[in-house]
Amino acid sequence: MGIFEFLVTIVPVALFFSIPLYAINVGHRQKKEKLEIRRLQEEKELERLRQENFLLENKHMQLELDRMKEESEQRRLKDSRESRWLIKDTKGEITEKKTS
Repeated sequence: MGIFEFLVTIVPVALFFSIPLYAINVGHRQKKEKLEIRRLQEEKELERLRQENFLLENKHMQLELDRMKEESEQRRLKDSRESRWLIKDTKGEITEKKTS
């Protein structure tokens, strides 16, 4: 058996088996690419949710800060009103103590 006869028998067999192997390889690459696309879509959705959550947290924190500022301002005004009376009461008590 010469080299030519060997090639004539081996080449068709190799071609016969290489086509299914190529198809398996292509199918695997397509499946892998689909999974990669799906993963990227999920990451994109997760990032969108993170951004939305971040904005909601910032809005909530801003509202909380505004509420705290308002309460602080009201407390300051209330304390200033009360402290004004406390000073007068204290002065009145001091004069009463001196007279007694």
